[in-house]
Amino acid sequence: MRSLRLIQMTVARDQFIEDVRHYVEASERLETVMGSFSASTRAGLDDLSSGMSVSESFRIRDSATWSRKVSELLDDFERCRRKARASAAAILQEEGMSITKVGKAFGVSHQLASRFAK
Repeated sequence: MRSLRLIQMTVARDQFIEDVRHYVEASERLETVMGSFSASTRAGLDDLSSGMSVSESFRIRDSATWSRKVSELLDDFERCRRKARASAAAILQEEGMSITKVGKAFGVSHQLASRFAK
């Protein structure tokens, strides 16, 4: 029985490590694109300051493509964040932490920690 529990904890720990790895990678992708997005947005502000119309600036700066790309990356980042939090909550509970303490570890309410665990 004890060895089965250790195997389960190892699987949960491995899953947590993998989830955090994905979370970091999503963060890095977001960071890379946001740097370029900020530069493009600054250029768009320069366009507007020089008197260009918003529609022309949006066209030149390819606003629609940027919007879709940033939304996709934010969605991916948030998905990875939720998955990492859920696997962390699961392993913390397996290690004996109460939901209240899991919430404190994340800096969130007991209720939100409970949702992570589900």
